[in-house]
Amino acid sequence: MHNLYDLPAPAKLNLFLHVVGRRADGYHLIESVFQLIDWQDTMGLELRQDGRIFRLDADPTLALPADDLCTRAARALQQATGCKLGAQIHLTKRIPAQAGMAAAPQMRPLA
Repeated sequence: MHNLYDLPAPAKLNLFLHVVGRRADGYHLIESVFQLIDWQDTMGLELRQDGRIFRLDADPTLALPADDLCTRAARALQQATGCKLGAQIHLTKRIPAQAGMAAAPQMRPLA
C-alpha cells in the first residue's frame, strides 16, 4: 500500500487541562479531562521513496509551521523504526485552532 486517504482525526473538547510539570524532552506533563465530539480533521498520507517528510494543507492560504506536530510525529516514527521511506502529509482542518479542541490522541481510559 502506497497511499492512505480520508483518515479521520477525531476532535476532543478539553473540559479541564492543568500543566503539572515538564518532561526532560520538553513536553508538558498534564492532567486533563476531555470529551470526544463529532468533528474531525481528515488526513491523507502519500508514500515517498526519497525519505522526505513534509505537510501540505488543503487551504494553501494558511502558513504552516516549519516543523508542525504532524511532521514531528512522522519523523519520530521514521527514526524509531529505522524506516528510510518518507511521506507527504495532507491535512484538511475542520477543528478550530486554539479553541480548546484538538485531534484526540489514542488513549486508554483510566482503570
